[in-house]
Amino acid sequence: MIPDLKITKKDIVTMVLLSVLFFSIAAYNLGEINYAQSYWENTSNSAFYVDLGSSQQVQKVYFFVRQGNATVQVSYGSPDNWNYMGQFNLESDERDFYKFYDLTLNINTQYLEFNVTAKEYDSRPQFYWVISNPTDKAPSPYVAVTEIGLTNSDNQQVVIQSITALNDSDTSISKLADEQGSMELPPTYMSKMYFDEIYFARAAIEFANDHVPVERTHPPLGKLIQAVGVMAFGESPFGWRIMGVLFASLMVPLMYLIGKKLFGTWIAGFSASFLFTFDFMHFTMARIGTVDTYMVFFTLLSQLLFLFYFSSVLKKGWKDTSVLPLVLSVAAFACAFATKFGFPLFSALGLLALLVMLRLRDVKNLKGSLSEKYVAFFDKPALLLIACMGLVAVIYFAAYIPEMALGNSPIQILDLQNAMFGFHSGGVSDSASSAWWSWPLMFSPDGHQVTRWFDVTWNLPNNTVSTISVFGNPAVWWVGFVTVIVLAIEGFHVEFALRNLWQRIKKVPERVSINAGGWDAAAIFIVVVFAFAWLPFVFIGRAAYIYHYYNAVPMLCLAITYFVNRYWSKPYGKVLAVVVFAAAVALFVMFYPVISGAPTTLEYAKTLKWFPSWYFAT
Repeated sequence: MIPDLKITKKDIVTMVLLSVLFFSIAAYNLGEINYAQSYWENTSNSAFYVDLGSSQQVQKVYFFVRQGNATVQVSYGSPDNWNYMGQFNLESDERDFYKFYDLTLNINTQYLEFNVTAKEYDSRPQFYWVISNPTDKAPSPYVAVTEIGLTNSDNQQVVIQSITALNDSDTSISKLADEQGSMELPPTYMSKMYFDEIYFARAAIEFANDHVPVERTHPPLGKLIQAVGVMAFGESPFGWRIMGVLFASLMVPLMYLIGKKLFGTWIAGFSASFLFTFDFMHFTMARIGTVDTYMVFFTLLSQLLFLFYFSSVLKKGWKDTSVLPLVLSVAAFACAFATKFGFPLFSALGLLALLVMLRLRDVKNLKGSLSEKYVAFFDKPALLLIACMGLVAVIYFAAYIPEMALGNSPIQILDLQNAMFGFHSGGVSDSASSAWWSWPLMFSPDGHQVTRWFDVTWNLPNNTVSTISVFGNPAVWWVGFVTVIVLAIEGFHVEFALRNLWQRIKKVPERVSINAGGWDAAAIFIVVVFAFAWLPFVFIGRAAYIYHYYNAVPMLCLAITYFVNRYWSKPYGKVLAVVVFAAAVALFVMFYPVISGAPTTLEYAKTLKWFPSWYFAT
């Protein structure tokens, strides 16, 4: 039986301290706040030169591009005598946003001339070929540059003293050098968009500026949440990432409450939330401006609310149980689904499977004919869940209200759903994807990459690199996976089932009752939800990555918690639990540089590469 949830002052203090601890660690060096905001726009050709004040050694020139496409010709010398150096492109992909492009010069000069020619750029949102948008513009020459930065051979910034337009009176040209103090050179994750931020963080910025976002492969709720951070802190890496850190911090008390609800003890709540606090994936995904963190938050909230309903049915029966927790659980699921298309459905089906199992048990004991039992099965709570589908639809499409306010009709939003479904059910391929079975193991015997790298910046000062890879804490993932297997064997009485099967084969008349010892609701909850969060990827044809395992990670923490709670009263139980907790913290500290982007030496990153399928800039 799942115990009632009784919150004490000790519980509240523990939740607050762990949440503050996680927020403090995750928000540290999250991204630049002092960020260049003005930008220069061009739709044709423009030439200008910069004055460095005196002859300087210039190793690299960086163009910080907000968006657009252009070529840049670079010359050095003096305003009356230019020597051509070379040319480079400012964009190769319309999806890029807030990105640095650089050219190596390695010259000594006081002046540099730039000739910028805008190239055709397509700013239309995804699926524009089937769904028109009021903000659609036909591809045309366009580029928007936020700032120009220069560095010397020591990777130190060379400050531009002035900038002058040639052959025209473009007074806005000064925007290219008006925020020199806001540039991080060389740029790292702190000052640019990395990995899928070019989709989701860009969408948050576009929502904040009342534009239909380019990224439309997922529903808008997560991007709207990100937009709150952008509106509060501006178009900056800190602004488009901080809401993820906040929601990830709120997941810590959710884990505590789920652990406490399942087992009824302080140590259970502490164990679940502590292990989740120091999991690598929870940390890394919190700090990137994508929507996965919001999806997992709403999924956990749905599971907690479901537990209230499920445990009440176990204790009081269907008729005497309030349906409010179930309705709220469905609402939380709807928020998860309105954040990321498709993926939250797997965990929700696990919760549904638990209700089906419980209902089958109760209907089996009812008296009456088979048809009467069939009707009784759908009495509780099937009809309620069917009614709740309307609630899901309302919440899901309510997330599209901002897009409809920007001009999309309800019919266009419905057409968008078909386009999204076709995208995700189609042949999305990527050589950097990894097999579903490799995720809990975190390695692949053939050496194929399992960890997913998000960003790498080479040649930083003091011969360091910045690298961000996403994977799990071995103390959580490996121990958790083993304990899930043990729980599956115990919770579903596999030993007794196999013994019965053997007796049938041997034609022994005596049978062992499979459920003679009763059913362990906590164990079954953990195993079923874990299985549904992970195993559906067996049937997913599109490219998948290790971070798609994120929804299953809380169950790994809870599986470990199950045994921590069981053996905490025994001396060896405390010792083993403390060893797991200490290992989780020690490994977090050890791997911190490669999951956070903190500069580290390539040699140290190599020492962390335990398997060929792990990638940390090497």
